[in-house]
Amino acid sequence: MKKHKTSPTIKDVAEYAGVSVKTVSRVINDSSEVKDSTRKKVLDAIEKLGYRPNALAKSLRMKRTYTIGVIISDIANSFFGNVMKGIENVAIKNQYNIIFANSDENIEKEKMYYQFFIEKQVEGMIIIPAPGSQSYLKKHAGLIPMVFVDRKPKDWDGIVVKVNNEEGAYLLTKHLIEVHGYRSIVFLATELDIDPVGERFEGYKKAMEEANLKVRVIEGNRTIEDGCEAIEKVLFSNKPQAIFGCNHVMTLGAIKATKKYSLEVPRDIAVVGFDDFESGDVLRPYLTAVAQDPYKMGEYAAELLFKQITKNEFIKEKEIIIPVELKFRESCGCLYVSNKVVS
Repeated sequence: MKKHKTSPTIKDVAEYAGVSVKTVSRVINDSSEVKDSTRKKVLDAIEKLGYRPNALAKSLRMKRTYTIGVIISDIANSFFGNVMKGIENVAIKNQYNIIFANSDENIEKEKMYYQFFIEKQVEGMIIIPAPGSQSYLKKHAGLIPMVFVDRKPKDWDGIVVKVNNEEGAYLLTKHLIEVHGYRSIVFLATELDIDPVGERFEGYKKAMEEANLKVRVIEGNRTIEDGCEAIEKVLFSNKPQAIFGCNHVMTLGAIKATKKYSLEVPRDIAVVGFDDFESGDVLRPYLTAVAQDPYKMGEYAAELLFKQITKNEFIKEKEIIIPVELKFRESCGCLYVSNKVVS
């Protein structure tokens, strides 16, 4: 009994149209060397048989995979999800696919996924670096386009799209001190050796030292519950007047702690953060924050990557700064809402 073919091949199309396999290939690749009458016969055969060209085989012949690799550092953080949306939007416009990986802030996982992408012959990569050294990239220096987002790679000179973390944190802390008169402000961090967190701490620290105030930092690790537990430790022992969350996760952790102990924000304690989030201007009190645009960061990073891939452009700028906004709302004691753009 003859075995039934699950899908037609290029040879089937050639036999049906009465032409050579080479002629079918020329039609598929839109070659001008085919007569109109022959082209019509081949296209009719393709439609009749339901033939679909093998995209992988085509890409290998052309030495193209039409694929980029993206490594983010923490899939549980919605900030990085929005970065991904920006990247995806640009990839679709360029008719490229994305292979996505999550390093979970683990440098060894990042290295593993990087090697996996190399083996899959991706045409470029976008990486949000995990803590640790990116010196492993040296072995493929200049061979594959790369762009980094949110953080500079360590021990490697790469193109990075980020925001001015230090300046944003400095101006918000200064606002707490000069406008509201807070003298005791605690900085709630995740891990200070992660670039954006360390830079935000430096901005906070600069404003505090300029005002001759005591610098207080608590590391709350990575989850809302971590932030909540870290703040609980200071609520009943030298309670601060204000809490500055290093990102939206830590800020939510601080808010959770205040609600757990029935503290009213900002009457009993003020809470501000770096990172705005969707419910920041919905939940009461409205949150005062330094707002980033993660979608724009991802979109810009992808545009820079495709300039290298499709246009072979050399990117001179090594650091691209996306502006942030200071959004002054109720959680720090403001009775009004106003914004200030920071480049």
